[in-house]
Amino acid sequence: LSWAPSKTAATMATGPAVGRAVAVAPCRLASCGADGVVSIWHCELRAVEWRKQHELTADTFNGLPRDVAWRPNIGLPCSQVAACTDEGAVAVWVQDMDGQPWRLQSCWNMSGDARRLTWSRSGCLLAVSIGDSSSCVFREGRAGAWEKVSSLDQ
Repeated sequence: LSWAPSKTAATMATGPAVGRAVAVAPCRLASCGADGVVSIWHCELRAVEWRKQHELTADTFNGLPRDVAWRPNIGLPCSQVAACTDEGAVAVWVQDMDGQPWRLQSCWNMSGDARRLTWSRSGCLLAVSIGDSSSCVFREGRAGAWEKVSSLDQ
């Protein structure tokens, strides 16, 4: 499970529209499970009732999902969710603005069981734990491709 950031893109905005913008992001949660699907859940603040908003899948995202992580929002209007599987697949989905559809930005395979992933506080780096003793750190390159910047091997 991974909570969506609590801040909206309006946090860093300026101008007259900021006064009309919502300062708190909608309450959202990402989950993954044995069905092979990454789900995005939404909760209305008044209703306290969760409903599934989106299901994220991809033909190249093979295996059972092990972990999901929502990218911290640094004032950008888009949302990003990363997930990994027991077969080594790592995928990043993007939603350009709240209310728009999610799309697969990138999917790649690691050489082993991708068990956990986590974003840096700024959301610039994505770390992936592989197997029992290895981890890799990635950063987003040009055109949304993810590049390995380092390996942490024990």
